[in-house]
Amino acid sequence: MYRLLILLTLIPLNTYAITNIEEKRRDQDADGWLNSITAGFNAESGNSKKRQWNAGLNTSWQNKEHRAFGWYTRSYESVNDQRTSDYTFAHLRYVHDFRETVGQEVFTQYERDPFAALQDRFLLGAGIRLQKIWKEGQVVRQGIGLFHEDIKETVSDGDGEAQLTRANLYTHGETPIGMSHILGTVYLQPSIDDSEDVRALARFTWRIPVASNTDLNWQWQTRWDSEPPEGIKELNHKTQFSLAVRF
Repeated sequence: MYRLLILLTLIPLNTYAITNIEEKRRDQDADGWLNSITAGFNAESGNSKKRQWNAGLNTSWQNKEHRAFGWYTRSYESVNDQRTSDYTFAHLRYVHDFRETVGQEVFTQYERDPFAALQDRFLLGAGIRLQKIWKEGQVVRQGIGLFHEDIKETVSDGDGEAQLTRANLYTHGETPIGMSHILGTVYLQPSIDDSEDVRALARFTWRIPVASNTDLNWQWQTRWDSEPPEGIKELNHKTQFSLAVRF
């Protein structure tokens, strides 16, 4: 089954180094293929000429025991024909569900954001996920794992490279409230090599259906990085409103 998804972003939200995988998971009773495409374009003129576009591809396949999913995102922005933002992200993950409550995961990821001092970032990791389902749409998941990180960042005296191993701990919950749906996720990723290097992410999403094929989404996110790239604050907050139309 193929679906085309057009996303209208009212307030932009950048993807951070910690990626919320839970938003990409599908319902377990929906087997087979599912794909979606996202696209957006903004243009401004007057005192300055501004252009902004983004595109993404999500794809997944699953049955009762195995599932694989991945996605690709690219966004670009220019002001007066000068590039001011250029972001690339790709993620691929395989999940083996031993039973309804226990699953094993392996994944790889690539990220590039030169305007946030991130030249390249590669991840390779694995973990165990536990979940409890009370009823349709109401679930809690707990994950624990490790990943190897190979990162290249821009620093004041050139490019800096590092290789680290991080623990990957997360808790996710979601529940319906009336006609709407609420999701919350918290990630904690401490470095195994350096106890003072810790990253954390919290995200809250509220989905409100406005028609049979249209949802209004509000999202709030905060990120903390004890050792951010040069010029980036330790604590950042973002919010977004979006309208999703399926057809």
